[in-house]
Amino acid sequence: MENQEGSCGLPQNPRWQIRKQFFGLPGAEDDTEEKNDDRDPDAVHGIPGGCHVTDVLKNYHGCNVNYPFFLTIPDLERFQASSTDIAICGFPKSGSVWLSAIVHMIRSDADPACLQQGGVLEEKVPYLEYCTPANYAGYRAIDQLTQLPPGRAFFTHLSYEALPPSIPQSKTRIISHIRNPKDVMVSTFFHLKSRRQSRFSGNLEAVIKAFINDEVCYGPYFDHLASYWKHHEDPNVFHLSFEELAKDFNNVVRRLAKFLGKDLTDEQLKLMAYHTSFDQMKENERTNRINAARAGLLNFEVSPFLRSGSAGNWKLHFSREMNDNVDEWIAKNLQRADLKGLQFQFE
Repeated sequence: MENQEGSCGLPQNPRWQIRKQFFGLPGAEDDTEEKNDDRDPDAVHGIPGGCHVTDVLKNYHGCNVNYPFFLTIPDLERFQASSTDIAICGFPKSGSVWLSAIVHMIRSDADPACLQQGGVLEEKVPYLEYCTPANYAGYRAIDQLTQLPPGRAFFTHLSYEALPPSIPQSKTRIISHIRNPKDVMVSTFFHLKSRRQSRFSGNLEAVIKAFINDEVCYGPYFDHLASYWKHHEDPNVFHLSFEELAKDFNNVVRRLAKFLGKDLTDEQLKLMAYHTSFDQMKENERTNRINAARAGLLNFEVSPFLRSGSAGNWKLHFSREMNDNVDEWIAKNLQRADLKGLQFQFE
């Protein structure tokens, strides 16, 4: 029997209630706690805390996937990607939301309405491995994507080796993006403080240690970067950095659009630069994740989801000792053969 759809175009069955809550759609009911018992038996009990607690991470093909997202792994393995799909791939807090907005505008011929009307951005460009602790009983991005025809756009924080096998097999178009690790660390710290499920009470030094000790979610960090860097010259891979995009938006986006089969006019680039700017995205309720704050997932009083949006913010938060330790860690890892040629911009 086919699912009937409501006014929002969402199937009317129990698993979509959490989707409605998360996306801030009308008629939402907070049934998360009610469904938390229907979980994978391997999952930890209760909402775990911290960013580097080992019992909330599962090593999957060398990638430390955090709870509850590792619950979707069996379904990710069966996911059928297409050569016409677009996978935005990068380590957390490296610019996934910004790139999601840019890619969505490119696919929409730079029409601002694509960000100003309809659902929130994460409905239009889903987070591939996202699920709630309820897993099958709650909203899962993989279910949404499976229902869509080829030509989908989504983002993921999985390493290349941990991607659904069909992505490399089908030559899915991959946008691989990086950001200098110092800004990633600071952004991760503020996100963990804001994310209620993390129950994180540590300081920035604890986050830095998690990165250096390869205990951070989706890490080890340099293994993650190397997994994509090894493929940066593949014809179906487009590589860019957060800093490069910030400094030379028009040229980078024009090249990205060509990679996606689009030619943008100067006027379209101007529209995109404005509507995907940090200030505009922070004010736009369809891009600023205010829906997650309203659902109780993020605490914007601690830190908004879109917090800084600039390169070099780490300078305001790093001590001299922190900087020395991170510099040593970076220098050591950039000597790896599988990272040859990779460079960071720190401002």
